[in-house]
Amino acid sequence: MSKFIKKVSKTIGLAPGSLVYVGDKKQEKPRISIIDYNQENFNEKQATDIEECFPFKESPTITWINIDGIHDVDVIGKIGKHFEIHH
Repeated sequence: MSKFIKKVSKTIGLAPGSLVYVGDKKQEKPRISIIDYNQENFNEKQATDIEECFPFKESPTITWINIDGIHDVDVIGKIGKHFEIHH
């Protein structure tokens, strides 16, 4: 007779929309790239901290923020809160 193993969800009991990473545990820091441009200029930089992205909220240029590594829910939560992204 075979037994069924049921995996318990990490999100049980949390409020809807709670940020929870359910993938494999990772230790490396997320890589954050900031691409900022307009018709005359193009700038690309690697950020060491998510707060480096915050001044671009009020920028008249177009800004793309790329985060490689969504396993760090604190980083995702900070950027969502600052840019008022509903999760």
